[in-house]
Amino acid sequence: MLKYDLEEKSVRRFLKEHEAKRAAIQLPSGLRPELLKIVRVFEEESVEPVVMGGSCYGGCDLADAEAKRMGCDVLVHYGHADMGLKTCLPTLYVEARMPVDPRGVVDSALPQLSFKRVGLLTTVQHVSCLHEVAEVLRAHKFEPFIGKPGHRARYPGQLLGCDFGCARSINSLVEGFLYLGTGDFHPLGAALATRKKVLVVNPISGGVKQIQSEVEDFLKRRRAIIARAAAGEHFGIIVSTKSGQIRFGLAARLAEELRHAGRVASVLVMDEVRPDEVEDFGFDAFVCTACPRIPLDDAKRFRCPVLTPQEVEMMLGKTKFEPYKMDEFTEEDLSLEKIR
Repeated sequence: MLKYDLEEKSVRRFLKEHEAKRAAIQLPSGLRPELLKIVRVFEEESVEPVVMGGSCYGGCDLADAEAKRMGCDVLVHYGHADMGLKTCLPTLYVEARMPVDPRGVVDSALPQLSFKRVGLLTTVQHVSCLHEVAEVLRAHKFEPFIGKPGHRARYPGQLLGCDFGCARSINSLVEGFLYLGTGDFHPLGAALATRKKVLVVNPISGGVKQIQSEVEDFLKRRRAIIARAAAGEHFGIIVSTKSGQIRFGLAARLAEELRHAGRVASVLVMDEVRPDEVEDFGFDAFVCTACPRIPLDDAKRFRCPVLTPQEVEMMLGKTKFEPYKMDEFTEEDLSLEKIR
């Protein structure tokens, strides 16, 4: 079983500091098997735990408003880093880092590292390992770089599915990147955002692979999805109500562009973007302004094509398909929502 640092001392201190009587617990799916261990800490502090059973996709998906309606004094959000969002309750972010030693797997990956100036990337679970990785690389005459965080990330070298800023911040200094972590979405996004090679090193399984073939397959799939959407007439523009995903201004602009191009467009506002719910409306295609992973990672779940905002621009001929642009939450997006 995977081990996580659940920061029990920090949780106890937070509960005491806020004199909590009832606390909301929010967990992503990967941490839900740890619930009994997590709840024990609250009970030992004589705090009533209330488990929020809805979604928990990231630091952008906070259940503070729901927790307040349930009479909770605080929210403890597990598995993600603080994005700096305003909350209506005191909120503690337990990042659930994974205490792994990356040196062995990184050492075994060196024969596949075909470039000397190496950018280091990871997710919040492994950010504390990056300096150890850098030491291994320096010992073998590589030159490692760790980029400053983007405007949504919290730590140097940290990637988010909607923020690849740390990779771009050092792109001119490096020949390629080493990504420490699991899954393909983050290194795929980094490869597309920087147009550089990315070597994926999995500290859990010990696996090592280049991401280039996944990039090529991804681009083929997205071309096909855009072509399918281009044949449609009725478009639904999805807006999320999650506190860190709201981009209503962007959705309104895209709807206007589609109408100007002779399409019919309607804005759909929802919390959870599920295929069975959105497809009830009978649209030919959708545009997702919520989490960027929905149209990309979940594409096979939808019968209709689901585009990113950038892909709408490609479909309408306003921008070219390549170089492909990932959907990232920009400071401009978020400032527009604050103004509203």
